[in-house]
Amino acid sequence: MEGLFSVDGKGFQFLSTASELVILNLLWLLCSLPILTIGGSTTALYSIAIKIVKNEESYVARGFWNSFKRNFRQATTIWVLILAVIAILYFDFYFSAHAPVKGAAVLFVPFALAAMLLILTGIYVFPILAVFDNSIGKTLKNSLYMALAHFPSSVLAVVVSAGPIVVLLLLHNRLSLALFLDLVIGFAFFAWVNSHIFVRLFERYMPKSGDIVPKEIV
Repeated sequence: MEGLFSVDGKGFQFLSTASELVILNLLWLLCSLPILTIGGSTTALYSIAIKIVKNEESYVARGFWNSFKRNFRQATTIWVLILAVIAILYFDFYFSAHAPVKGAAVLFVPFALAAMLLILTGIYVFPILAVFDNSIGKTLKNSLYMALAHFPSSVLAVVVSAGPIVVLLLLHNRLSLALFLDLVIGFAFFAWVNSHIFVRLFERYMPKSGDIVPKEIV
């Protein structure tokens, strides 16, 4: 029992990781409230979650704020672009479903494919921005590349990212418990789970020379 909760024991490591994820979750929620800052907060979320997976982060709050400030401009620009594409796709879907034009419903297929590409690409954007030093254009290109090059992992990451919503659906009869879990640790927990996937994938694109700044993916 003493070994379990020693500094190097699994019990202590579990409690340490759980406490870090609680802090990280609260920071993400706080910085996501203005909505337009979700890009920056999600980048910071993955920056710390990936470091936790790699046992590199000691000061969660300080690391979060540093990443938030460092990547804010690029992350916010990308987030606004994503919101714009979502709005366009929404009106496209609405048109294909309600337009009094013969054959308009056929347009649903390309719109659905575009939405799928947006989701798969979007799942990589902020983790890549958190780890790799690139322009906005190359970050988007690299995100699309990884989404397609590692399609099974991409689908798995999308499923994991839906975790907070799944929690709400599974516990719909106990909504207060579901909200408690999501608001206290849920978003950071599923980002941490996804970070195991991203760490494994990103290692393939890291420089071999030990440079501080990772090279471009493509």
